[in-house]
Amino acid sequence: MKRRIARIGRLVIPMLLLELSAAVASAQDASGEARRLRWTIERAAVVQLDYTGTIQSVAFGFAPTRSLTFLIGAERSRTEDEIEVYPDGYASERGGLVEFVSAELRYAFFANKRVSPYLVGGAGGGVERPNVNKFFPHASDSNIVAIYYGAGARIPIHRRLDAFVDWRLIITADEGSEMAVLGPLRGGIAFRF
Repeated sequence: MKRRIARIGRLVIPMLLLELSAAVASAQDASGEARRLRWTIERAAVVQLDYTGTIQSVAFGFAPTRSLTFLIGAERSRTEDEIEVYPDGYASERGGLVEFVSAELRYAFFANKRVSPYLVGGAGGGVERPNVNKFFPHASDSNIVAIYYGAGARIPIHRRLDAFVDWRLIITADEGSEMAVLGPLRGGIAFRF
């Protein structure tokens, strides 16, 4: 009986040590540092795929793990009017300025790999200020609600600096039940501390 317990001990102890070393290794991020709570500041510029215009965003976040990040962000979108003149009339779509603050959640699938794909989702609120010109002479600022989701990838550049790129489907609705859908491609830099 003592031999059997000793043999089981010789098998179990190395397996426990292996398990403990795997747990320690998984608790480290790509730089080899022990896992700890992290803060992040992000800045991004966006190319609008559907409209002529730009989007700038900034976010401040908290990452309890390397895979999960909670962000509070502010976004500013400027779109140009699209006016097409025909021999018998014209077609137009009004542009403007949209500003909103949102809460965002990101989940990275392979957080310790060189390229880490992630899913993103968020919601927020803000204001929409349409352009005013000869085609659209009346100003009509309105409050909006925005929800969005998408996917992207994060690439470490330095120990504390990451580059990221993502595509999001942003849906906004205003007080008058008017909706807009955008699909911007965003690229930016994130600084972790």
